[in-house]
Amino acid sequence: MSGMTSAGKTTYPSIRFKSSAARRSAGRPPGAPSAAGAPNANRRFVAMVLDRLRTVSGPVEPRREDPIVCLIGTILSQATNDRLAERACRELRKRFPTWKKVMDAPCEEVEKAVEMCGLAKQKAAAIQSALRYIRRTRGALRLDDLKRPDLDPDRAMADLCRIEGVGVKTAAVTLMFGCGADLCAVDTHLLRILRRLEIVPPKASADRAFRILRPLVPTGKAVELHLQLIRFGRTTCRAVRPKCGSCPLLGICPWRGKISAAGAV
Repeated sequence: MSGMTSAGKTTYPSIRFKSSAARRSAGRPPGAPSAAGAPNANRRFVAMVLDRLRTVSGPVEPRREDPIVCLIGTILSQATNDRLAERACRELRKRFPTWKKVMDAPCEEVEKAVEMCGLAKQKAAAIQSALRYIRRTRGALRLDDLKRPDLDPDRAMADLCRIEGVGVKTAAVTLMFGCGADLCAVDTHLLRILRRLEIVPPKASADRAFRILRPLVPTGKAVELHLQLIRFGRTTCRAVRPKCGSCPLLGICPWRGKISAAGAV
């Protein structure tokens, strides 16, 4: 989601999203990258994956959070684990009881509050940038406008991606868990799984995978798919020593590195 300039400054691509109606009429997001090299990039296969994971692992319960809490928490979770991100968020709120205090604090003080989750300088700058943008565009430190039942997720994604330090995944997670949007953000776990299942090309980036996957997910099931795949990636389809022998997707998985209970396949 991010790139680094020679000066070490994090930059983010300019992202344009069209309306949900336009996306549905075309079957894929307009201008989406080709899914060449991904033979399973189709609705039937994605629905089958979701059904098998749900059958074996049971249902998932999406959490709901305040959109600003979700946005800041997702920024803190970049390139770290949930435990450290949650610790950093608690420390941030302990030192600065209100979002206005976070916004107005010296950046160095915000860095100190979140240093345990890494990349403190970039994350502190992104947090303050996000809060200033929200205040400038809403007149208050609230994102209640994103909770509307008729929310256009494409417009909301474009809005959040205007914040320096916020990319596609962070915007999508904020809308999913802060606003109930029907989206499936792609993180490290999902990207690995989608590549192995050949739903996206083997070298697809997370942002490209998000665009390819989006029109393939059954309506109303995007958040469930996200949570099922995260759980699956942590417990079974791991980056190192995946548990292919007990994998519920073994019979439909085309990954050449898969391992059955009897050994290499």
